[in-house]
Amino acid sequence: MVRRLCWAFSRISVPVTLVILSDRISGELPAGTHVHMLSFQSRNRWQRIRRYELHSRLLDTLIADKGVKPSLVVSHLHYAHQVTARSSLSLEAWYCLHSDPARELLGKKRGLARLKKGRSVRRLYNGKKVMGVSNGIVDSLERFFSVKPASKVAIHNPIEIETIRSLAKAEVDDCLPREYVVFVGRLEQRSKRFDRLLSAYRYSALRMPMVIVGEGGDKSFIESMIHRLELGGRVILLGHRDNPYPFMWRAKALLLSSDYEGFSLVLAEALACGTPVVSTDCPSGPSEILAGGLSNYLVPLDDGRQLGSALRRVVENPPDIPEDIVDDFDSERVAKRYLSLEES
Repeated sequence: MVRRLCWAFSRISVPVTLVILSDRISGELPAGTHVHMLSFQSRNRWQRIRRYELHSRLLDTLIADKGVKPSLVVSHLHYAHQVTARSSLSLEAWYCLHSDPARELLGKKRGLARLKKGRSVRRLYNGKKVMGVSNGIVDSLERFFSVKPASKVAIHNPIEIETIRSLAKAEVDDCLPREYVVFVGRLEQRSKRFDRLLSAYRYSALRMPMVIVGEGGDKSFIESMIHRLELGGRVILLGHRDNPYPFMWRAKALLLSSDYEGFSLVLAEALACGTPVVSTDCPSGPSEILAGGLSNYLVPLDDGRQLGSALRRVVENPPDIPEDIVDDFDSERVAKRYLSLEES
């Protein structure tokens, strides 16, 4: 997402400095992006305990050495938030959350562990400028943690609409069925809920197969679920593909069965391909993408039969997907929303 923003800012001639709090970088960045690798490795237990503070000192040294005050600062992901909150950028930075904090940070914690995590989250975000990639994320932070941010905003994740539509037309080497429904994403049971996905597909009673595009640590669990539900030969585990868009574009529908999402990028990408989608109405993301008549394909959590029914319905009577339905997620429009924070 950050890489897409860098490219969008480059196209509208906005200079970007990217500080990466590790020694790893992936993907190509536009020429002119100022990149600083600022990793920190703990050498002992004392440093491990104080890693956020010690890392923030490196960040402050970098800022002082550059001698330039940034006009807009956005900090992404929890580790970076912890470091930024201890730095000289603490109060001017926007803290961008990418997933539902109630699910991601609390999980199944109970009792004292839950109380302690709640206190630490309030200390981190109270009085700060909070951004979410969906409105649901910001609402969750306030509702479950009683956080009182100094400012709050939701700015959806960017997508490269024309790039997606161009890549979707690419030829594929895989021998795909003529008709199929598709899931695209990590093979991760905790959030994606493959038990619900496969049960819904079975309830749909569709004759066409389901193609699953993605890799992850729960592949063996998914294979066992396929066997248990007697779906062998009907569910195709395709694995990771660098370009997933042809599989979306050719599909009759895309199905999402998540317990929680941040923004649910795959829904916006599928709609950009003109592919109908069916999704659980999880707390953040899908309801902000599936607007108007497409909200008919949002299904309550833990209703596998209704999810399967909606999948069959969307395949048999596919809705019209307006070409401009994802225009608000265009990367340059999203970049300009970031710039409006600087102006305010």
